Order: sequence, then structure tokens, then C-alpha cells
Amino acid sequence: MPRMRDAPEELIPVTGPNLRNQFSSPRAACLAATRRAEEVHDVPRGLLTAIALAESGLHAYALNIGGRAQFASSREEARQLIESASGQSSIMAGCVQVNARVHARNSDWPLDPFRAADWAGGMMARWARETGSWPEALRRWHGGSPASTQRLVCRVRAKLEVTAPDSTMFDGWNCGDAPATRRNGEIHLARAEEG
Repeated sequence: MPRMRDAPEELIPVTGPNLRNQFSSPRAACLAATRRAEEVHDVPRGLLTAIALAESGLHAYALNIGGRAQFASSREEARQLIESASGQSSIMAGCVQVNARVHARNSDWPLDPFRAADWAGGMMARWARETGSWPEALRRWHGGSPASTQRLVCRVRAKLEVTAPDSTMFDGWNCGDAPATRRNGEIHLARAEEG
């Protein structure tokens, strides 16, 4: 099977404008976007939502600028924060925390939760096909060392226990119990479901 290309515009299905404007909060928009992307890209139920919970707390306008988390109230506010951080080399943006300096140069598409989630879903599905493993796809998503991969998998596993309690995807990973991480996921998911 040929390797899929990384360009976001090639991985993002067309979405109707009505999807973007019907949500009352950045968390509700992020939740709808991740659930939709799971279906579109055949990602296991709850996985992309668990990743977004771990990455941004399911917040469409979440930013991590130079290691400092910020939660903008609107796309415009997030865009302004990114523009004012022009000297920062590390800016992670949006619902699934896309590297804005690498994957979105000169664009704010990561702040559109539907585009960002569709891109993430496409990348995760591609990597799962290439490797034959969703945990390996998650490792590639994070791009980290084996030690940081263990931490990420355990964080996502705790969130997956909230988004898809019956999932056995990470059962082979020795994560122990993570009640605080799971509880944090429950709180953010409940906020998103409320709207």
C-alpha cells in the first residue's frame, strides 16, 4: 500500500459550514469534531476524543506556546495569541494540539476543530494501517521517546476509560491506576457534552 501524504488539505474531508456554527462552547465543538473524525476515518470509538482530552482538555482554542498552556475563548483570540508569539519556536494549537510551526505554517487551520480533528483522524488511521497497531499510531502522533510514549499512552488510556470504557486497546500496557487523570477526563467530557 502506498504511503499517504502528510498535507492536511489532502486528508480533510469536505465539511458543511453548518457544522462549525452550531456549538455553544469550544469544548462542545471539539467533542463533535473528534467524534465525527472517528467515524469518517474509522478510528476506534473514543480514541481521538481521548487524545483530544489528553492534549487540550477537549478545547478547540487551546494553545501551548513555549510550554505554557492558554485557553482562548474564541478563534480570533487564539489567532492573536499565536501572532503575538512569533518568536516562539513551539506552538501547539487547537483541539488535538497540532504543531502550528510545522504542520500549519502561515495558516490557522488547527483552530478549526473539524479540520484539525479530520487531519488527526486521517494521520492516525494512516499510521495504524502502516504499522498494524493503534498504540504505535499513537506513538507516532506524539513523536516522542519510548519513555514519553509510555506516559502518553497511559494518559490516553485513562481518558479512553472515560470515552470508551469497554475498550481493550491498551490493555497490554502497564499503566497502573490513574484516578486523577480519569476524573479530569470525566469533568472535561461532561462540560463538552453540556454544550
